[in-house]
Amino acid sequence: MVSKGEQMSRDIGAVVDSVVDTGTTGSLGGPLRKALAVLEVLSEASGPLTLSELSQQVSLPKSSLHRMMRVLTDLRLAVRTESKSYELGDYLFQLASSRGLARVQSVSYAIMPFLLDLFRLTRRVVSVGVLSGMEVQHAGTLYGQEHSRFAMALTQPVPAQTSAAGKVLLAKSARHAMDLCGTVPVESQLTIARADRMKREFDLIQRTGLSYAKSTHIPGFVEVAAPVYFGNVHPVAAVVVGGTVNQLDFRSVGRVLLETVGCIEVKLAGAC
Repeated sequence: MVSKGEQMSRDIGAVVDSVVDTGTTGSLGGPLRKALAVLEVLSEASGPLTLSELSQQVSLPKSSLHRMMRVLTDLRLAVRTESKSYELGDYLFQLASSRGLARVQSVSYAIMPFLLDLFRLTRRVVSVGVLSGMEVQHAGTLYGQEHSRFAMALTQPVPAQTSAAGKVLLAKSARHAMDLCGTVPVESQLTIARADRMKREFDLIQRTGLSYAKSTHIPGFVEVAAPVYFGNVHPVAAVVVGGTVNQLDFRSVGRVLLETVGCIEVKLAGAC
């Protein structure tokens, strides 16, 4: 059976071969760079692009680009619309999503005994979350009957910036923190204000080791999260405790959560 990684390598190889056949060999990796440049342009476009528009932006002849787009659409890396324009396909998103889900499930299995202890101590929703691109996926969710509605909300990926797990993982990752709090266009005062607020929040997370968030999906639901490193430089996952705003004692829950992730680090360093 061919793994997803092997299939992806074959698919990319097909893209390279299709470009090499046109005679645009260039330097080492040149054909692949051109295919990736097309995907990058499509990902940044505000709407579908015609073949002529793509040709201008990536500086490729329309004849060569047409052959490449046939391969990219066959692989679902790009989609041809009814107006004969092109937009980014869903293949890469599906690969990232499946990888993120497999990773979070693997982490949740490793720390399940600690999650069970945390659930017994807090009697609130307990889960583990990992970054999948700029979204967070949860697994290993434990909850009581009264919290089933909240737990169901964690079955779907959520934007990282709106979740406690996402915020703490972004704050603890230098690359993501720079992406979100780095250079901001001076003409966007609203964006600057948001970046300033996020930087202050990230600074607080760095000092306390905890992140807090109000759910954007369920009114009144709040989360507390702490990162788990497993001996790595950057956190692998975040352990999350959630509950209603009038039931969650942030101070006591935060203390128990930090103790739990501390035990995980001692017992499972190098496990993930």
